[in-house]
Amino acid sequence: MERRQSVCALTTKRSSLTMVMVCVLVLGCAGIARAQGVNTSTLSGTVVDPSGAGVKGAKVMVTNVATGTERSAETDDTGHYTLVGLPPGRYKMSVDGGASFAAYQNASIVVTVGENATLDPHLELRGRVESILVTTETAPIETTKTEVSQTIEQRLIDNLPINGRSYINFTLTNSQTTRDVAPTIGPAPTSGLNFGGQRARSNEVSVDGADAVDNSVNGIRATVSQEAVQEFQVIESNYNAEYGRATGGVINIVTKSGGNDTHGNVFGFLRNKAFQSRNAFSGEVDPITGQLRAVKQAFTRVQAGATLGGAIKKDKAFYFFSYEDTLREETGFSSIGQGNFGFAPLN
Repeated sequence: MERRQSVCALTTKRSSLTMVMVCVLVLGCAGIARAQGVNTSTLSGTVVDPSGAGVKGAKVMVTNVATGTERSAETDDTGHYTLVGLPPGRYKMSVDGGASFAAYQNASIVVTVGENATLDPHLELRGRVESILVTTETAPIETTKTEVSQTIEQRLIDNLPINGRSYINFTLTNSQTTRDVAPTIGPAPTSGLNFGGQRARSNEVSVDGADAVDNSVNGIRATVSQEAVQEFQVIESNYNAEYGRATGGVINIVTKSGGNDTHGNVFGFLRNKAFQSRNAFSGEVDPITGQLRAVKQAFTRVQAGATLGGAIKKDKAFYFFSYEDTLREETGFSSIGQGNFGFAPLN
């Protein structure tokens, strides 16, 4: 009897464990699918010959410059190809149209997050040239784009001045985005951005495809250091159904993932009473005379961190580490209500 109970208990535990593993697997796959959908790009187009006709069976290959990852596709009867799920970044493209056509090479293709870009390689006959090498930077176009969006590139993040290193505020470079002035709720800050008159709690923010919005009050969870951000996409309206839970705008953040080359940096920013100017409203009451006098209050702010990225195994596995810390020490001050606004106590 005791043995049967043990067997039944063991069977029940195994069944429960199996159900948990199945649920984790399903949820994990769903999360990966969503992340790939909102966090990657699509590159498509038509390979054509000198007459403008599509080239059937041409082999199109793109290689990520940073990681060496390769993706390939073969054109259909009309010469069309599609490469989906491309991580944002710079790519090299090569096209092999067969024995009759010269090889095509383009080493400067850039795709950004959420982009559905189109690039049409033009092949030449092999008798005229041996190969076609495109050396100028190529900007694919989006002929099927319906949403109103903008990409904040790494070049802007690295070079534009900003206070507090809150990189989401680079969204304000778009004339159709304004700063939200609604008060925050304690430890649940918002994105601080207003799209189309909607409050900031109506926005959707994702990091590498994962939802970064608190479901309770639609506040924004802690994101990542500015040094770890590769780029981010701002979608103001007409976004696809894959960007759910938003009636305002969508901010799709992509972080750095490392590459074959090892890169890193160390940074630090310091503000201190000893060398900064006095705040115009900073003052204190003289305990002897009762007069308000201008005083530079104590203030220290330190923001520092470091990053490091590289390859665990070249062309196969990569790492990226980022750390940032902010320390702030200050004295509050207020000169509002000086002299009790002139009111006298009632007798």
